[in-house]
Amino acid sequence: MSTVSTMNEIFPGDGFHPMGPYGLGMRVPMIVISPWSKGGWVNSQVFDHTSLIRFIETRFGGGPLTETNITPWRRAVTGDLTSAFDFDKPNGPQKFSLPSTDAFKPPAYDVFYDNFDVVPPADQAVPKQEPGIRPARALPYSLNAHGALQDSDGSFHIDFENTGSAAAVFQVRSGSDAHIPRTYTVEPGKSLSDSWDLGSIGIADCDLSVYGPNGFFRSFKGSVAGLRNAHLDVTAIYDEAKNTITVAIANGAPQSAKITVRDNYTGKSIDLKIKSGGTGSNDWSLTRLSGWYDLVITVADDSSIEFHFAGHVENGKDSISDPALGR
Repeated sequence: MSTVSTMNEIFPGDGFHPMGPYGLGMRVPMIVISPWSKGGWVNSQVFDHTSLIRFIETRFGGGPLTETNITPWRRAVTGDLTSAFDFDKPNGPQKFSLPSTDAFKPPAYDVFYDNFDVVPPADQAVPKQEPGIRPARALPYSLNAHGALQDSDGSFHIDFENTGSAAAVFQVRSGSDAHIPRTYTVEPGKSLSDSWDLGSIGIADCDLSVYGPNGFFRSFKGSVAGLRNAHLDVTAIYDEAKNTITVAIANGAPQSAKITVRDNYTGKSIDLKIKSGGTGSNDWSLTRLSGWYDLVITVADDSSIEFHFAGHVENGKDSISDPALGR
């Protein structure tokens, strides 16, 4: 997101960046210019080229206009662009002054330019997102992922949960070359599970990262021996009505555990001392951040263990773009 005009709706990366055969491919920015999208809104629902066709289907009622070449999977995981618009208030009180375009005028109108040699800049750099936040459309996602080491065989098990109103794709990447990237499509109201072999195939350290739409992220790290010894069960719980997230940690080890949870948005940390067989928890209000959270859980007795939970809690209302990206 580099430049936002006053009537543009911008779709930055959706948080799901698969490679090659592992999904839709890289998400790229899209700009919607319409009286029903004015105000520089951001929409991070997953869309693709078929979303334009589906928008026409939706607008004109489908039937004979239904495109039969769009697969059911693509229809399930990509939107039809209707969430990008506000058709209820097409002519609200907002008025905007458009920036001057004088700098873009050609130097001479009477010259025909039949070719133009593009010269790359001498000092090249990766583009950066402009600072600041933008209003963001409400999204149909409510996703979670819960991971834990299994006592039976030392594998790491992850449950993927979708309580939203749209299908979503999770991707899991491993820090070990023994595991290829995996993707999971989860329908609304359903869940899936999978496991990753670790110690049984000679992998001493767990390093698994889960990605989903709109910045959804989970990371599970730690040595196999350390995770087995700590025996922690870490769960994230959303309360959409109160706009809060709760981290609950159960300690199944024979010894007590000192846990630190750091909020990366505020830089503040809280400590939890959990007795053997006990549970500790803490709530974070997400009202000030409009639903965004980024929490890192570490264990005092084992620096290898780190659980990282980040994303956005949807409550059916419009919010803002990620404050961390906007700096």
